[in-house]
Amino acid sequence: MVRPRQLKRTSPLNDVMRMLMVILLCCIASVSCVADPGEPAETSPPPGAYKIVAKDGKIEIPFEIFRGDIRFECKVNGRQVHMLLDDGYMWDQLLFWGSPEVDSLGLAYDGEVGVGAENSEKLASKTASGITVAFPDVEFTEQTAVVMPYSSGTSSMWRGSVGQISATFFRHFVVDINFDRMIIALIEPDKFEDDGRGTAVPWQPLGFGPWSIPATLQMEDGRSVSMRLLIDLGYNDQLQLVIGGKHSITRPEKNLPASLGFNIQRVETRGFIGRLPGVDIGGYKIPDVIAGFVSEECRDHAVYEAMVGLKLLSRFNLVFDYHRQRLYAEPNNSFGTPFEYDMSGFVVGPAVGGYSIIKEVHQDSPAEEAGLQKGDKILMINDRPVTDYDFFELDAMSQQQGAQINLLIEREGKREKVSLTLRRII
Repeated sequence: MVRPRQLKRTSPLNDVMRMLMVILLCCIASVSCVADPGEPAETSPPPGAYKIVAKDGKIEIPFEIFRGDIRFECKVNGRQVHMLLDDGYMWDQLLFWGSPEVDSLGLAYDGEVGVGAENSEKLASKTASGITVAFPDVEFTEQTAVVMPYSSGTSSMWRGSVGQISATFFRHFVVDINFDRMIIALIEPDKFEDDGRGTAVPWQPLGFGPWSIPATLQMEDGRSVSMRLLIDLGYNDQLQLVIGGKHSITRPEKNLPASLGFNIQRVETRGFIGRLPGVDIGGYKIPDVIAGFVSEECRDHAVYEAMVGLKLLSRFNLVFDYHRQRLYAEPNNSFGTPFEYDMSGFVVGPAVGGYSIIKEVHQDSPAEEAGLQKGDKILMINDRPVTDYDFFELDAMSQQQGAQINLLIEREGKREKVSLTLRRII
């Protein structure tokens, strides 16, 4: 799960602090092109320039899903790096984390910009220009960037990459993301033809950077709610909804209290995890969808009433055509795969000093049935030190129906072995 994005949910097996990237990026509006609802998709020229170097004119970029994000290789100023793809906020600049690896890219810094939410202390970030981003089939030149400070902690949250690309792709090209082939194809807008695959879903800018698509949500109370979903490839969960509001969203009767993430000021957003009976996007009905429900007392932390992320979007092969304000969606090979959530029933903090502390045990869960308690220290998981595990490895491990997890815990100075068998709890 992961990747920060507005209210990023933390893993029940690893309660890691995640900052909300949508808020962060919306605060770079002073240096970004933002379209208002009803205006043309482009109100200024796309950033920098590009040159297609592929002999056949076709641009194809292999990618992988790495730590919950779309990641690919490229060269920045001649140096091989990994970057992520994001469109939650259509910013023209490249975004780089503050890190020694970014320092080695030889960026030409030319100014500063304050990054942060409204009415809050801004993070002093650098700006840079004249950057070249090269792929085997295409080169982008004269790109600009915002570089986060070391103090932001972004490099540790998104380790394995140096930053993100957004408008560099989306405002120059029609972007075809094929999750079956794991290929991103970039197509010049005047050469793009609708081949009839999937459904063309209209979308529109929300006025503060993100874009939205129409959808119909099947609620537990039997209502069908038509609303717009903020679309965000960088939000790597399925769906997030704010309780209450004009659509009177309610949480499902069966739910789990959860941390849904932290904003850039490290203020926590609390809410619940539950299931929606169904979501309809472009006429395609997706059943039994896991969603995060932002509690009413935290609704001011949310950027928008509803947001759809990568875990749901990746069930489709997608074509992003910002030029004509259309998203083409076609179900792919993973479309019918069930959505799952943590099946252990306990939440832990980050591993510090060789152990992790259990912060919460859910009622009627395998963890409770196994006798785990809040405050227990976890030393080993399946005979491996807890410090050996990556957040995403633990997340995947916790979603295997029927699997057994063996723990070595410490309680009041005494060690004992505990086993639990995973099963659905929502």
